[in-house]
Amino acid sequence: MASARQIDGLLAKQLKANGYSSFNEPLPDDLFVRRVYLDITGRIPTREEFLEFAESAREDKRQALIDELLLSPGYASNMFNYFADMYRLHASDFNNGVRMDPYMQWWRDQLKANRPYDEIVVDMLVAEGNVGQNPAAGFILRDTGMEFDAFSNFGQVMLGIDISCAQCHDHPFEEWTQGDFYQMAAFFGNTQRSIRRYGGGMMSGAVTTMPNAPDNWQRQFQEWAYEEKGVAPPPDNTSNRFRFFVSALGWNVTDNETLETVLPHDFIGSGGKPNEVARPRTLVGAAAKKGGMTRRESVAQWLTAPENPRFALVIANRMWDRAFGRPLVGPVNDFSDDMVTRASQVEALKFVTREMQRVDYDLREFMRILYNTRAYQSLATSEEPDWADAYYFQGPILRRMRAEQAWDSMMVLANGSEIDNKTGADGSLYKKILNIDFNTASNEEVWEHYEAWNSNYGGRVANAVISKETGDWSPTYISDSQLRASELQQPAPAASMLDTFGQSDRRITDDHNYDGSVPQVFALMNGSVTRQLTGSSSKVVYDLEDLDGPDDKVRGVFFTLLNRFPTDEELKLGMGMIEDYGDNGISDLAWALMNSPEFLYIQ
Repeated sequence: MASARQIDGLLAKQLKANGYSSFNEPLPDDLFVRRVYLDITGRIPTREEFLEFAESAREDKRQALIDELLLSPGYASNMFNYFADMYRLHASDFNNGVRMDPYMQWWRDQLKANRPYDEIVVDMLVAEGNVGQNPAAGFILRDTGMEFDAFSNFGQVMLGIDISCAQCHDHPFEEWTQGDFYQMAAFFGNTQRSIRRYGGGMMSGAVTTMPNAPDNWQRQFQEWAYEEKGVAPPPDNTSNRFRFFVSALGWNVTDNETLETVLPHDFIGSGGKPNEVARPRTLVGAAAKKGGMTRRESVAQWLTAPENPRFALVIANRMWDRAFGRPLVGPVNDFSDDMVTRASQVEALKFVTREMQRVDYDLREFMRILYNTRAYQSLATSEEPDWADAYYFQGPILRRMRAEQAWDSMMVLANGSEIDNKTGADGSLYKKILNIDFNTASNEEVWEHYEAWNSNYGGRVANAVISKETGDWSPTYISDSQLRASELQQPAPAASMLDTFGQSDRRITDDHNYDGSVPQVFALMNGSVTRQLTGSSSKVVYDLEDLDGPDDKVRGVFFTLLNRFPTDEELKLGMGMIEDYGDNGISDLAWALMNSPEFLYIQ
């Protein structure tokens, strides 16, 4: 692969210039197969998948496996977990029963379809409606009531710039001024997110109508419900669910030209005076074009334009970080142009930025290039360098699994590879409930939507799936917890295994935690999942029954959990356990391997 070879050439040149003879030693087949399964599909390979690769005589078997895994359902599942952390995908972090399940499913669908990343971003930035009408609106709605926080998160994930402190004062270490913050935020200044008017100076006009609905639609529907359906009006309204339903319909994105971003009363920076309207201006690169476009359309076009390489650089750098455990310049959500020019592998950084544009933001194709490099297929560097120290990418950094990778690996041990094709709740009922054309729907039709809301309130609507064949109001409910992390509640509940192992709570961008903890040790030693996986009746033990001698069974346990051959000493110890304790010996060996540091690390 020509692009992979070019990357290797650029990296090797800098390695030699800085005292390294070459890359780390090449990765042996057993470590390779485990690494690519974890990095691409987010789980370890099954024993059968490991042996199929190990026994293959194809000269191009590594490239073939990479191609196969990139087309597998596991690729989209694993990629979803990354973007869920990056974009803080949260299904229920909102007031009054408002949910974002259709937005979660929209992300899954985009990744399964391998839509170009720039198109995904444009759809999110320009979306109108509620998440039932247009699930991509979930991006704008994520921070309703905290519009400046929304802009700060936009800067981090799409521009690699954390400008949040410039909301109150000029940045103390970078070039960003308070004026820069408000002028860039002004691209979203006339974006209305609900019927309510929120404080903080983001909106300067009165908001009295619901977005994307006729004037006073919300009020007339409520009054109709009071008169025709017996719903008690405020202040005696005892039906919170009805009020929450109407409120959810109002979480709805549109452009309202009467709204503006206003400089704060204590504004002290350049570029305006206190309480003045801030005019849109881009932070970096060329000015945004305005002709015939809304402000959000304008900033979306500017952001993803070929002449703005910053956008391509940011996502290329993030994808590099996923493959190598460290970005070419970082941290990924906040780096300056000066940091780019001083990057240890600046030529490689420039090249992958151009490659991201060349492949038209096809993330699957971009990752294919990285996974085929000699640099990636090298032994991991065991000592993680400090951020202040240059790293020249002689190989990936030794990494611990993400919480989702650990969970998905345990699920494949418990259920086999068919876990990749099992899906959870998809937000389809909630999407149908909110998908109302306010200009044409009668009050009775809207009331039918409310009745579905009322009978499926809270967790029931979160677990509901509407039949794609009938599309009626009779959903089925997903109660299966034996699903991949991407198909479960987003994020997982507090104190769940995913939470225990560091899954982000999705309040802060890129907030996944890789640190070890005592609760993690307890979960692995005697948690319910470990007991299920290593008990005498577990799938791990059952699948080894067809193997003949103790030596084959020991190898089978190692193939299953660590995806490698045991050493002679490990083989001897394992055989002794099986000869002494039979199936209980297999269980004990599986328990020991699952509790070893090797199980949780990507070498």
